[in-house]
Amino acid sequence: MRKFSYRFLAAALGLAVLGSLCLNPVTVHAVTAAEKAAAEQAEQERQQAYNKLIDSNQVENWPQGPQIYAESAIVMEASTGTILYNKDMDQVNYPASITKVMTALLTVENCAMDEVVTYSYYATHSIEAGSSSIGTTEGEELTVEESLYALLLMSANECGNGLAEHIAGSVEAFADMMNAKAAELGCTNTHFVNPHGLPDDNHYTSAHDMALILRAALQNEHFVRIAGTAKYNMRATNKDDEITYMTNHHYMIAPYRGVTRYLDDTVIAGKTGYTDLAMGTLVTAAERNGMTLLVVTMHTRPTGVYGTPLFDDTALLLDYASENFSKLNVAANETNFSLENSGFFPTGSSIFGQYKPLIEIDRNDSIILPNGASFADASPELVFADNEDTELLATLNYTYYGKPIGTASIRLADSDVQEFTFDKETGEGETSGETDSEAENTEPKRFIKINIRLILILAVIAAILLLLLLIFRRLTKSFHISLNLISRERRRRRRKRRSRRSRTYTRRQPPNERYHRTPKRRPHSDNDLDL
Repeated sequence: MRKFSYRFLAAALGLAVLGSLCLNPVTVHAVTAAEKAAAEQAEQERQQAYNKLIDSNQVENWPQGPQIYAESAIVMEASTGTILYNKDMDQVNYPASITKVMTALLTVENCAMDEVVTYSYYATHSIEAGSSSIGTTEGEELTVEESLYALLLMSANECGNGLAEHIAGSVEAFADMMNAKAAELGCTNTHFVNPHGLPDDNHYTSAHDMALILRAALQNEHFVRIAGTAKYNMRATNKDDEITYMTNHHYMIAPYRGVTRYLDDTVIAGKTGYTDLAMGTLVTAAERNGMTLLVVTMHTRPTGVYGTPLFDDTALLLDYASENFSKLNVAANETNFSLENSGFFPTGSSIFGQYKPLIEIDRNDSIILPNGASFADASPELVFADNEDTELLATLNYTYYGKPIGTASIRLADSDVQEFTFDKETGEGETSGETDSEAENTEPKRFIKINIRLILILAVIAAILLLLLLIFRRLTKSFHISLNLISRERRRRRRKRRSRRSRTYTRRQPPNERYHRTPKRRPHSDNDLDL
């Protein structure tokens, strides 16, 4: 019986081997055909994305941007908010790990760098197997700073969970904070459900919204320092005796996976992302030609070396922006304000003539113009501020052929010379170069405070009254002309009537007797003799 079993088993194994030898070529051929079809389909989709319309190229007199493989992309200048490049920037996509920019932003806003984060079982075990991680275990203690390095350099998903629980108490509560912050920043196509970006149908954003989030994150020095770090070595922890070596996954910041050709010392921060649904996503910040350029690309199909199209696209967009645009300071170039496209209030004018103006344009505000365009090509519009509790009086909104290119704030110049003193003994007055705090120490004789908004309103009223006066004078002049014409006509008619009567009287009497008077004869008397 056992011998039969052995023979049966041997026969079965032989048949299995024979079957595999016979069927294997067919199976391999079938797999190869499927892979080839999938590759052709992916390449076709990549080409469709590459040939997609570039929205910013439709703007009149705007530099033409390059074709890229990302389905959605944006280039924004951070200080002005000017959008230099737009390829379907509002398309909704899955963000993958660039979600961690928002997680880091909320972390630097709500935590000190030396706070200790104790990782829970949920934080370390709820992430997908095989996803990005540094192997943090339950009960391990890392500082907020170490957690941020792991989050932004190594894209550690468990660190996103740990920071979320540390800040909000739970991942769900932290997601609510993320969505509230997104709304505060002006995001309109964003909804987050987790702090790391692992796939979820309700976790999405757009290139434009991610640019707004990155712009806000760059305002924090801790974010810039950490996100722009090439390598970081984390100390041993209470659960791990070894040093954890970290390398930034962004090819433009650090050599990664042996790729060095994308290294760019102008790049100051960035974050990569990839899932099968999101495809490649990338956010990058670089400083070039005095501009801070933000590049976001989303839904990029990879080919060849992982991430290569991502960085090719970003390199093209950075070169396009730095070679075609310039940043111009508004205060150094603006010569007049504009209110509803009418000349209104000269910036160089001062209420006190030779004294310093009481208002000024913020010296830090700039606009972005295409190379070759002059400042005069920008059209400003003056918009008064609604908030009277601040020193902001108005805002100059600039456009170029209808496209927004930046704004400038008009404020009270109270940080500089704002004081006039009068010396009764010498009879001389002078302006002080002191600030408000120094002026209080010197006990000024007189401090002039003027409501600039009232002055501007009065100026508008005066302009309207002047216009009405000119119209009135014009009408009055026309009326006087009409009266003079009527008076002349009346006098002409009188002269004509008089002339007519005079001619009538002359015809009734002989010409020679017109002024002849016949003497009266004396009556006859008896004494008269008739000789």
